[in-house]
Amino acid sequence: MKRLLGLTLAATGSLALATAATAAPVRVRGTVAAITPGALTVRTATGDVAVALPPGTAFVTVVPSDLGHVAPGGYVGAASKAVGDKLVALSLIVFPPSMKGAAEGHAAYDLLPDTTLSGGARSASSMTNANVKAISAGPAAPHVSSTMTNGSVATATKQGGGRYLTVTYKGGEEHILVPPTAPIVAFVPGAASIVKPGGPVFVNGDKTNGKTTAGLVAVANRGQTIPF
Repeated sequence: MKRLLGLTLAATGSLALATAATAAPVRVRGTVAAITPGALTVRTATGDVAVALPPGTAFVTVVPSDLGHVAPGGYVGAASKAVGDKLVALSLIVFPPSMKGAAEGHAAYDLLPDTTLSGGARSASSMTNANVKAISAGPAAPHVSSTMTNGSVATATKQGGGRYLTVTYKGGEEHILVPPTAPIVAFVPGAASIVKPGGPVFVNGDKTNGKTTAGLVAVANRGQTIPF
């Protein structure tokens, strides 16, 4: 069963794509509640999730990047939404050369925040100075269904403030518009020591018989978000 961000960082520098037939892909997002040798607890919006960390688990730090690092020959992962018959990136991962070929392909992904709605058009405004009577939470950011495309950049054409990418993978290719609103990040390979309590974390792995096992653990510094 193919996975979108990979499972283990093999000696060849690529990520394994296959799991046992009984294993279901799972992705966990939250903050690090605790980490011990061989185990990680992730605090999610719905409660704590225990994750096993077997030998071979890949650890990466998520760092800010930009379109200057997206060029033909590079390897990327694009979480995108469909707009008609086109794909528009919600976020983009720039993989290091050692991870070229990681979980290559195109498949359905998760509900993600619709970043295409942020930072776009401006509107007229007014200023109100007054005493605050009450504070209430605003509406949650809208989420949309997405796909994940991991592949090699064949072409990267400037379009407005973004890029229009042709991303190729075994068996196909996708044409993806990366707008200026799409967060762009890069993976920096590391070790388990990069995982710190309180930090944002993303786990890609599988779940078998109720047990979640990590293949990839991605972390970011406090104050940063993981946009995929």
